Amino acid sequence: MDKLMNRSWVMKIIALLLAFMLYLSVNLDDGASSSNKILNRSSSANTGVETLTDVPVQVSYNEKNRIVRGVPDTVIMTLEGPKNILAQTKLQKDYQAYIDLDNLSLGQHRVKVQYRNISDNLNVVVKPDIVNVTIEERDSKQFSVEASYDKNKVKNGYEAGEATVSPRAVTVTGASSQLDQVAYVKAIIDLDNASKTVTKQATVVALDKNLNKLNVTVQPETVNVTIPVKNISKKVPVDVIQEGTPGDGVNITKLEPKTNTVKIIGPSDSLEKIDKIDNIPVDVTGITKSKDIKVNVPVPDGIDSVSPKQITVHVEVDKQGDEKDAEETDESADETKSFKNLPVSLTGQSSKYTYELLSPTSVDADVKGPKSDLDKLTKSGISLSANVGNLSAGEHTVPIIINSPDSVTSTLSTKQAKVRVTAKKQSGTNDEQTDKETSGSTSDKETKPDTGTGSGTNPETGNSGDSTDKPSEETDTPEDNTDTPTDNTETGDDSSNQSDENSTPVDGQTDNTSGN
Repeated sequence: MDKLMNRSWVMKIIALLLAFMLYLSVNLDDGASSSNKILNRSSSANTGVETLTDVPVQVSYNEKNRIVRGVPDTVIMTLEGPKNILAQTKLQKDYQAYIDLDNLSLGQHRVKVQYRNISDNLNVVVKPDIVNVTIEERDSKQFSVEASYDKNKVKNGYEAGEATVSPRAVTVTGASSQLDQVAYVKAIIDLDNASKTVTKQATVVALDKNLNKLNVTVQPETVNVTIPVKNISKKVPVDVIQEGTPGDGVNITKLEPKTNTVKIIGPSDSLEKIDKIDNIPVDVTGITKSKDIKVNVPVPDGIDSVSPKQITVHVEVDKQGDEKDAEETDESADETKSFKNLPVSLTGQSSKYTYELLSPTSVDADVKGPKSDLDKLTKSGISLSANVGNLSAGEHTVPIIINSPDSVTSTLSTKQAKVRVTAKKQSGTNDEQTDKETSGSTSDKETKPDTGTGSGTNPETGNSGDSTDKPSEETDTPEDNTDTPTDNTETGDDSSNQSDENSTPVDGQTDNTSGN
């Protein structure tokens, strides 16, 4: 053998064999690596990941005799594998997460969340995969149901009585440890501003001593609750007494409440004890004439409130000698009464024109006169008007005339009105002639003074005397002449204002005023 090994050709052959084997080894490794790379690329392209959330957890245990706590309602499952299998699994939705507790004893256990109906070709990760559960004996007890409601939520003036519940008792089922914590079993009702008896179905809940809801079942789940609600108010008469001393020479002849009864609100037992609120003091200290006085109504003991809180009492007095005469003199003195937003109307319109009252549409008036007349005067007894009978087309300023009783005088907040006059399109000569005759006739009538009892005073000029008829040719007065009252008013002539206060208005003066 040594001789053979010493020969050069043998060594050459061995070296050649070794080189060939090394060549084969390198090429085989490269081929396998290339093959693996190709397979990996193909595998990566067809692999996907799906995450399934809110997967319900099914629990297998002896439900008749045992209670299980600590099992989560849902878990999250992550699936990884071929995309076609993932799509099929997600589409069929027959996968399940479950926990098997059938062979476990009572007590606490760490158990694994398992899954089924998922292909073995998929990798599955469950979160959480381990849970702590407690297995206890199932127990049931009966508890009385108490209605829970806020008595203060009834309507003001009403009272909630004691509730009745049907059925009175329910069966609560759960773990023994949970039943031991039951402190209250309540049916909760919202009265919601009730003003009559409330009857509702209410859900029953079991609570611990801290009013936390317990994880137990209640049968029946709802009960019928009836809560009587009744009115706790009643009306009682009131009576007043004099307090204080009136002025010298003044005697109080009558104290008369304008409100004879008030409503008292409070507990039923307190209401039964009160039939009247009397001796309400009316302070008449220094009073010199008959008047109305507002007084507070006292709240009786045990009563929550009184409505109304104030009443008005009419105090009637009797004076003697000079003081009585002085009072009559005072009563005959003039007083002022204000009227707001009196509407302004237009008079004397011609059928040839349309009229638009630009401003103001309403005016305030201060009316001065005897108190007795002012007391009777209402807004309907006063009217405001602006005469447009002599106006041509265009915008004009005309005086506002007030019609009111003869016994009073009036001052307007605005004495002039702005009016726009627009000519209508005429249909023919006959219509124009008819309108002209009508206008002329109206002008003749309006220029005649009215001897009635009412008044039509122009507050701008103060004219209230007789007026002189004018020729019919002046019916269409040029615009400049029509606006003359505006210029006169703006001069603020003191004599004109004095005349305005002293003159006695006469109806029918309207057209002459606006035509002058």
